[in-house]
Amino acid sequence: MNSEKSELACSFMPALAMVILLGFEYASDRGYIQLGTAVYGLTTLCAFGLPLALTVFLTKGMEEKTVRTKGIKWRFLSFIVLMSVALVFMSIIINWLLSMIFSGRYVPQSTLASSGADLWQILLVSAVAPAVMEELFFRGALLSGLESRGFYPAMIMSALAFALVHGDIYNIGGPFFCGLMYGYMTYITGSVWSAVVAHLINNSLMLFITYLIQRYSAVGLWRYFLILVFLLFFILLYFSAGKLEKLIEKGKVPRIKRGSLFSEISAVAASPGLWLLIVIFAFRSVYL
Repeated sequence: MNSEKSELACSFMPALAMVILLGFEYASDRGYIQLGTAVYGLTTLCAFGLPLALTVFLTKGMEEKTVRTKGIKWRFLSFIVLMSVALVFMSIIINWLLSMIFSGRYVPQSTLASSGADLWQILLVSAVAPAVMEELFFRGALLSGLESRGFYPAMIMSALAFALVHGDIYNIGGPFFCGLMYGYMTYITGSVWSAVVAHLINNSLMLFITYLIQRYSAVGLWRYFLILVFLLFFILLYFSAGKLEKLIEKGKVPRIKRGSLFSEISAVAASPGLWLLIVIFAFRSVYL
């Protein structure tokens, strides 16, 4: 299979992941399976493990393929941590805005915190497994599989796919911007593991914050918490941007090659796999 056909096939892999997720959701809604830590873990493994394996197979031998699997250099770690925490608060702000627009109230994401499972099980299936499997797929195999169109189009497409696969209109903005930053981290560090670490921090902290929101929602502290979220976001963004600026000044951050704006937009818009994923997302949002 030549590079063009391989790239075309890769663009459909997020849609496959979405279909698998919807299959598990359908089975749960009909009572065929009972949601729990084991099923959550199996869902993640199937929904992202299979597309990951297929993408790796389809892109085997592609000259443009650059799967960044080497380790993270220590000089990037403080930037990754600070930016990852900033992204958590940014996601809360964006999701809050979307919730107010579409429903008039904040809709926190559901977690396994009330499932009765042990803490280590909750962290494993809700934080660790998604961080590893999703990033190896989206910022590892998929990003490299689409990169022949240019890094920016590949980064945008992988971020859009990442957001749409979440399948929730209230939780689409946060994952999109996180996906963009995870892609950027992967590029400048030369390691997909930077995105895994950032995603793991995001998932873990979001679990804790969602638990606090659900536990103390009746106390009426939400408005004060939201103010705190805004403050923390801007503070962390300031310090993480400072860390990145120092890395750039020292010449430690590689420049991303740019094409024309029209060609980059065209590359994103011309992806049939992305359009199929949008259709599936719309179908789920309206009918499921």
